[in-house]
Amino acid sequence: MAKLKVAIVGLGGVGAIHLEAYRASRAVEVVAAAEIDPARLQAAQARHDFKAYADYKEMLTGESIDLVVVATPVSTHEAVTIAAAKAGHHVLCEKPLAVEVAQAKRMIKACKAAGVTLFYGATYRQLPALRAARDLVVQGAIGEVRLMREQEVGGTGPEGRQIMGFAHYPQGGPGGSGFGLVDHGIHLIDAFGWLSRSTVETVFGRGNISGADAFPEYLLMNFRSGALGHLLYEDSTFPTSLPGEGMFSWGAGWDINGYVPPGLWQSAPGCIHVHGSRGALRIFHYANALFLTDKDGTRQIELEGRPAPGHFAAQVESCARSIQDGAPVEVPGEAGLAALEVLEAAYRSFEEKRMVTVR
Repeated sequence: MAKLKVAIVGLGGVGAIHLEAYRASRAVEVVAAAEIDPARLQAAQARHDFKAYADYKEMLTGESIDLVVVATPVSTHEAVTIAAAKAGHHVLCEKPLAVEVAQAKRMIKACKAAGVTLFYGATYRQLPALRAARDLVVQGAIGEVRLMREQEVGGTGPEGRQIMGFAHYPQGGPGGSGFGLVDHGIHLIDAFGWLSRSTVETVFGRGNISGADAFPEYLLMNFRSGALGHLLYEDSTFPTSLPGEGMFSWGAGWDINGYVPPGLWQSAPGCIHVHGSRGALRIFHYANALFLTDKDGTRQIELEGRPAPGHFAAQVESCARSIQDGAPVEVPGEAGLAALEVLEAAYRSFEEKRMVTVR
């Protein structure tokens, strides 16, 4: 079967990682990319050999494309996605799907009207440790999921906080740092629902506002299954981890201090805790390790698949199977909308000082 023809809009940060990961895939071919920074575009083209565009709209109408990957700042996701849909291209949009729920709904509507598929970039679902964890949950290895939690607390002090600019999150709306509730927590909102096979019913939380003074962020999610999800973030303080408590990371990824290449020691690697009625899981999603604890003790679970950044290739290959083979869409745009609805409800809960029902 012919390779899926992919075009990427945006080659900064995550877009460059998408591009690099796709090189290792036999299922896709990057035929074009658009980037407004001339130096960045030229450097990427020299390394990857695609047709380069400064204007993404020109690329959308001038190239034969199967899938457009939207890796631009979040505030532009709606405009780029709708333009790609109108040009007749399927779309894979990075997380968060949009800044606001209303934008996400318009994106989904435009793709349906154009007869194309909107895929949501919930890349955590492709990480080997998370996929194996979900398999264990489905198999009943830990019984009924009771509690899911993640916390990222540390950093190098206030000067080290990596605030996302207004190009991503417009001033006055939800925003904050790259490892805060909006830009990072959106992954976990989706992943917790996927792991527990349930949906969020009520929330209470506090998130940062773009351009305003930052503070610790949190989110409590009550799932319809009875499970509780808890997120806690603060990246302008210092860690409390002690020497020897970390591990080598066997995958690339991000931690509270930024991007981490594979093979390096991490003193506090990101992890997700899932507690069930008969066991518990500790998921080192980027470090690519999984541990199961139950009445028989603790053991490490062998993992298969490609750790980060290979999960980006696994994601686009999932899109290819849906487009070319008619396979079910693994993560549709509606999943991104659902995560945004939870996030918006969390902000509303803090404003109103009460628990808020999501739907």
